[in-house]
Order: sequence, then structure tokens, then C-alpha cells
Amino acid sequence: MSTQAVRPAVESPPPATVTVTRAINKIDGGLDYVYRILGYVCGTLLLLLGLFITYQVIARRLGGPMAPGMDQLSGYVLAFAGTWAFSYSLRTGSHVRIDVLLPLFSRIHPYMRSTADWLALASVGFFGAVTAWKTWEEVFESYCIRNDPATGACVQALTNTYPLTPIWIPQTVVAIGFTMLAFTSFEWMLSMIVRGILEIAHKARGGDVADLAQADVVQEAASSV
Repeated sequence: MSTQAVRPAVESPPPATVTVTRAINKIDGGLDYVYRILGYVCGTLLLLLGLFITYQVIARRLGGPMAPGMDQLSGYVLAFAGTWAFSYSLRTGSHVRIDVLLPLFSRIHPYMRSTADWLALASVGFFGAVTAWKTWEEVFESYCIRNDPATGACVQALTNTYPLTPIWIPQTVVAIGFTMLAFTSFEWMLSMIVRGILEIAHKARGGDVADLAQADVVQEAASSV
């Protein structure tokens, strides 16, 4: 009695549209992970700032020791936490937006809602890019307001109160925050455009859109970990 080895079935590779969609999902998932960490860090800093301000109020009332320069340090914390959490708030939908016309857009045409979301991202990206550009200009200007006649070295702009901090340092923090906001907006816009093109191409080749939707579901489950 002869036996014949059974060869395992070879699965066919997924279509290119599905492969590209999975690659985009991995990129978005990695960025969302970074944004989530920044959001947690910024939230923790705001919580610690609130506790420290509470201590300052109690210490002033009871005559206990107080930390000097608290007003300026609070501004630094707010500058960091308020700008570096923009990307996390944008990706989680925490920014304030007016949803009055969105149900109407969905009734008129399914793609009208997507167009409205895309235009909203474009406006946020434009605002973040312009603000980042102007803030970076302020950073370079504060880094060297003039040259020292004796040494020729750049003289940096400093704060007027204690601690004497070069102004370009907190300005750089704010500039990075708005740069990340612009990057997040434009990356999300590009991702939406590419996903739409991939969906059209997948349908044209006779594929099922559920394949692309399944890749999105897997990515959402991975991003929530």
C-alpha cells in the first residue's frame, strides 16, 4: 500500500491594496501610540501642576516655604502640556467642533461627510503650519537678538523674572508642539486620500471592500492595547 505525502495548501498572497492598507494601518498605529504617550505625559504634568499650585496657596496662607518663580514655571508647563497634546486630542476627537451640519452632509451624500472632515483637517493643518512657522521665526530671533561688540557672540533674549531662562527654550517647545499638530493633520489627510484610492482600486479589481475593513478592525484592536 503506497502512501502519498500531503502537501500543505499554499495561501495566495493578499492583493497589493490590502498589503498597502495594512502598512498604512501600522504607520497610523505607531503614531497613535506616540500621541497617546504624549497625551498621558501632558495630562500628568497638568495634574502635578494643579497639586503644586494648591500647595503654594496653602503655604502662602499658613506661612510655609514657597517655591520662587512659580508663575513662570507654570507657564512653561502649560506651554508644553498645551501644545504637545494637540496631536493626541486631534486623533481622539477631543477638540471642539460644531456638528450641526454633519448629519445633513451624511444625508446629502456619503462622501460629503468625508469631504467635510478632510476640509476640517486641512484648516487645522494650515493653522498649525502657519503658527509653527511664525514660532520658529521667533525662536531664531530670540536665540540671537544681537552680537556682542566685544566677543562677537550672539546675545540671547532672557526672561525678566527668576529663573532667568533663555526665551528661545520655551518658544522651541511651543514650536515643536504646533509642528507636530501640522504633521498629524497632513498625515491624516494623506492617509484618508490613499485609503480612498485603495478602496476604489480594490473594487475595480473585483475585490471585496470587507477585506480592507477587516484590516482596519485589526489595526483598531492593536491600537487600543
